[in-house]
Amino acid sequence: MEEKRILESIGAIKRGHFLLSSGLHSDIYFDKFRLLQYPEYVKRFCQKIADAFKDKGITLVVGPEKGGIIIAYEVASQIGVRCAFAEKSEDKLCFKRDFYFKENEKVLIVDDVLTTGGSIKKVMTLIKERKWDIAGIAVLIDRAVFPLNLNMDVFSVVKVEANVYRPEDCPLCKMGLELKRLGGK
Repeated sequence: MEEKRILESIGAIKRGHFLLSSGLHSDIYFDKFRLLQYPEYVKRFCQKIADAFKDKGITLVVGPEKGGIIIAYEVASQIGVRCAFAEKSEDKLCFKRDFYFKENEKVLIVDDVLTTGGSIKKVMTLIKERKWDIAGIAVLIDRAVFPLNLNMDVFSVVKVEANVYRPEDCPLCKMGLELKRLGGK
């Protein structure tokens, strides 16, 4: 797949022993900001999402803060609809900005990297609280290995097989490999 080669060529796929934001350990880390610094690649990846959802009647694209903001903006731009982003407030997500919303939005939820689905589940809760229709979920990179229980399919531009471990079961820890913490957390 061409998109996976792009990720590898820009150094967005790293191999080693990594602590993920979910608290899990993995032998592969996706440096999403390596991808997000290249507008031409972001546009290309987001075009695949836009193409998959352009005929679904989407009125709003929503992503969680940080990487999801850029993706929501670009996908919304390509579909020709509005976008918004959800920000953290304690342990949930909310809309902190003065976004304009319609009463009956049809929402596409987007994010950068899918591992446990935690951010997407929080956005889903926010959307359901407003009684809006969730028309779909899409991510740039799907690395999920555990059942996510999202009750709908997730469209992904790139699906990557990555080993993910609970800290207590991590063979990389048992081998004594240095645990690296990358990213903003």
